[in-house]
Amino acid sequence: MTTDAQLTKAKSQLTMKHPYFGMLASRLKEEPKEGMQGYASNGKRFLYDPDFMARRTTEEIMFILTNCVMHHVLSHQQRQLGRKGTLWQLATDYAINNLLHKNGLEIPRGANYNEEFEGMYAEEIYEALKESFYGDMDDAFGSEDDVPPPPGMPGAAGDAEDGEDNDAFSNLGNIEEELDAQNESEWQYASSVAQEVAQRKSAMPSGMERLGKKVKKADVDWRFELYNAVNRHMRNNYAFMPPNKKHIYRGIALPSLASDTLSLVVAVDTSGSINDALLGAFTEEFKSIMTNFPSVRIELIIADARIHGHYTFQGGEKLDFPIKGGGGTDYRPVFDYIEAELPMTTMLLYFTDGDGWFPRIPPAYEVLWALSRPAKVPFGRGLVIFSQ
Repeated sequence: MTTDAQLTKAKSQLTMKHPYFGMLASRLKEEPKEGMQGYASNGKRFLYDPDFMARRTTEEIMFILTNCVMHHVLSHQQRQLGRKGTLWQLATDYAINNLLHKNGLEIPRGANYNEEFEGMYAEEIYEALKESFYGDMDDAFGSEDDVPPPPGMPGAAGDAEDGEDNDAFSNLGNIEEELDAQNESEWQYASSVAQEVAQRKSAMPSGMERLGKKVKKADVDWRFELYNAVNRHMRNNYAFMPPNKKHIYRGIALPSLASDTLSLVVAVDTSGSINDALLGAFTEEFKSIMTNFPSVRIELIIADARIHGHYTFQGGEKLDFPIKGGGGTDYRPVFDYIEAELPMTTMLLYFTDGDGWFPRIPPAYEVLWALSRPAKVPFGRGLVIFSQ
């Protein structure tokens, strides 16, 4: 059997046995590359050594493809948040492989798998590895690149006993660390579609909900939460008629996909209680949203106790807007403005410190409060994204 046929068979079996994993694996563009160690994925291309892949069983290839896509789907780059790169990748690999084992995929010898980490977040695993092997790692190592995998850890790179083939399963370089921001958002979108398909077939993988959560409430990764919120509001329409023609020649019929553009409102609090550092952080996070959601039109509102500006942006446009304000904080004008000028709004993301006058009646659309500190909000959901 040729390598191409092996990959096609593995993807077909994944799609039948695990629809969620199979649909995501179908996104990777296969590309043989002589001389590399095993395989690698950068979120778009799946590079592999033909000789290495020819020696793999169908079950091993199913594992390889699923491990790769889950690193991209779970926003591990976005969730790293200053953690040391090599150790963070190892922690995410343990979390993913425990999930795959729980869902019945065969874990190859040499892969980063340890049943002691079953049911743990990647963040929890990271802290456990850090404490067990490095102690005060920030003092011991100067940069991400200086951090080696934990010595002697079961399943860590170099722990395989059967040569280079097994080493490839534990090689943390198999996943490109610096993913393109647009590619991150595309994976989140693809995940939402695959999830809906899997749920309709009652075949959603178990344990997914834990991998995306954080250990501490104050450490919520607002980008991950925002991805989920945006995906809930993206209106997806997929069907097998007409099918996606990309894989028809292989005899694989995958659903086609069409989507409408989401209009998201972002409000930035420019009141006197927001200092220059926080205001700068708010605007940088807005720019990050534009990068991560290039197909989404964003209505930006600048306000304190009144509206100072309304600007519309779409991915690729130059972000140039004045920051005005400095007065008190009253959230009501923003909600009144949205009701009058942006009646089709489905979600509002409000950057603020949570100290101001709120509307008495909650709006019909979803509200996410991106808070600079812990604060009570009368409606919507508060995400603490900064600490003062």
